[in-house]
Amino acid sequence: MIGTKIHGGLLAIALLLAFQTWNREAPTEIELERILIWERDTSAVLSVTYRSSDMDLALSRHSENDQSFWAGSEVSYQDGVGDPNLDTLVFPLGLPGGKLIEDFAEFRVLRDLGGIGRDRADEFGLHEPEATVSIEFSDGVEELYIGKTPVGSEDRYAWDSPEGSLYVIPADVIRPLMLGSPALRERQVHYFLASDVLRVRIEVDGRERVMVRQPPEIGDPAIWYPPGSSGQPDLTFANFMQRVGQVSIEGFGKEVPVDSLAELMRIEYFDENDEKIGFLELYTESDESGENYYILSERTKMIAEAVKSVAEMVTLDLTDIL
Repeated sequence: MIGTKIHGGLLAIALLLAFQTWNREAPTEIELERILIWERDTSAVLSVTYRSSDMDLALSRHSENDQSFWAGSEVSYQDGVGDPNLDTLVFPLGLPGGKLIEDFAEFRVLRDLGGIGRDRADEFGLHEPEATVSIEFSDGVEELYIGKTPVGSEDRYAWDSPEGSLYVIPADVIRPLMLGSPALRERQVHYFLASDVLRVRIEVDGRERVMVRQPPEIGDPAIWYPPGSSGQPDLTFANFMQRVGQVSIEGFGKEVPVDSLAELMRIEYFDENDEKIGFLELYTESDESGENYYILSERTKMIAEAVKSVAEMVTLDLTDIL
């Protein structure tokens, strides 16, 4: 499995994405100031493809574990050379990736410069475009040829096709594609809060344990009891759940079949209405030499490599809670 790839400028895009909203019920004030080029429902977007000299990136609807979701497939090239059989990175989209899909469904630009002649391509870095973007809709395809940045900004000039307009695309729309998986992949194991969990069921080696969480006073640690118990809270279990809450995603890579891994633990989370709101499965390699840990949750959709240090501590704690 391939770990997270480092791209220059990731910090910058993280700051840009920090103020973006996931709610698409209405355009933001910033977006309303931009020029609407086309508008479709997000359900009409079938795929988004980005190609440059150092990366091929395809975002499309994906199916895994009987679930449909958006995922990316990325191939990176060193000096324009790469082996897709070795370098393909597959990952589910997180909130920034979902925002990108919505940005291309409702495509807005900073400026529409109209039908500037192709004889001026060099002025905008479009004689040999840096990259191309293809957005496939249920009713057709839109393409953009990406050029250089206007002076003093990180936005991008772009021509549409075949002989259309010249645009200035906002940096917060195009830059996530240029950065690839680090800017688009899922980073959260769960979206619910720890305070949303009122009951858990844990399975380890065929054994099962159910515990109930009592809402603590503000600022106090969570308190866990066996169902129906009124005795002393289980501090060992509380510490274990706190550690489980720290499990995080190291990265995604080539798809790893679950049957090639050994399951260490499965936790199911239930809310105050006793409805299941999520799960977490922890794995390691089947053979004894395996040193990496992997997780699967309702958000990752596919196997993700876990941060090893935390996963190891959770594994060591398993003998104490069952």
